[in-house]
Amino acid sequence: MTTGQKRVAILVEKNFEDSEFQVPYNALNAAGAEITVLGSRMNETYQGKQGKASIEPDGTTTEARAQDFDAVVIPGGMAPDTMRTNMKTVRFVEDAVNSGKLVAAICHGPQVLIEGDLLKGKRATGFRAIRKDMQNAGADYVNEPLASDGNLITSRRPSDVPIFTAAILRHLGLSVEGKELPDTANVKADWLTLAEEWGGSSKSEVVDGINTAIRGERYAVTAFEHYAEKATDAGLRSLLNEIRESKQAHISALEARLGELGEKEGFQAAGSGAWATLKSWLQSSDDMSILRRALGDMQTGVVDTNNLLNTLTDPTTAAIFEEMEEGLAKQEQRLAELYHARTGKEPEAAAPTTGAAVSA
Repeated sequence: MTTGQKRVAILVEKNFEDSEFQVPYNALNAAGAEITVLGSRMNETYQGKQGKASIEPDGTTTEARAQDFDAVVIPGGMAPDTMRTNMKTVRFVEDAVNSGKLVAAICHGPQVLIEGDLLKGKRATGFRAIRKDMQNAGADYVNEPLASDGNLITSRRPSDVPIFTAAILRHLGLSVEGKELPDTANVKADWLTLAEEWGGSSKSEVVDGINTAIRGERYAVTAFEHYAEKATDAGLRSLLNEIRESKQAHISALEARLGELGEKEGFQAAGSGAWATLKSWLQSSDDMSILRRALGDMQTGVVDTNNLLNTLTDPTTAAIFEEMEEGLAKQEQRLAELYHARTGKEPEAAAPTTGAAVSA
């Protein structure tokens, strides 16, 4: 049930982030809003970055007028970098902001706000790759799932999209019959269920992602245990053991999340070939070889965790991945510094032996 008819424009271009379009679109539709999808040209089918969504626009930003809408939503992905080059799209968003309409941008969406000089003095967030760009545009950047400042709402990544969407609905005074929207400040609320119903990640996809991460961390625990046993340098051995312990802590946090979801770990044995390769390699390795190998493993772990973090639309699980990634990146840097101290040059990481092997 809605508290009133609202008109919402959702902007699209090629390679928009699928979930950041689908979740707001489906939720607003369920709340009874009148949705108009605007692109840069008609007679075009816009495909999502992940290949899960495609949409034909209802109109373009050339003929549309911001004053005819109550809100404008800007999904992320690669699309905003194209939107910002279209002066008509930028002008449409400028008109919306300046006329007091709600403008909600997620992930790379704030790139359009940057182009329109609309972030000066505004508390805002966005994908971390554009953090410096937002700050240079005058924004007070915050690393939080949601930032609201007047008629501007921003979020960082796909995992924030259910919170982002709830904030849009609340701002417009909309509700979905039979659904109670959690407090947007409560990251641990059951956002997964809402995201799944509105076209985001399914519970099974989140569980699969957690299990993928657990498998990678379990392999790494064993690998770093062997590295530490083989290392002769006390400082290197201490750091390797510290990394092993942190990876064990990651497993505990991920297992706890599975428990919250009413699931158990889906065991999958590591490939015998991988174990055989690791054991064979360890027989003739020295401290510098171990250090390079460990760096390769850490680099793989950072990338794989980042991919999971920026794929799933579950804020609670994403928070675990974010903490994991930050810790891994710091330990990777410490390994690199140890390498520099011993060689005086940049490391050439050996082929990694661990990792979740998740594609971007």
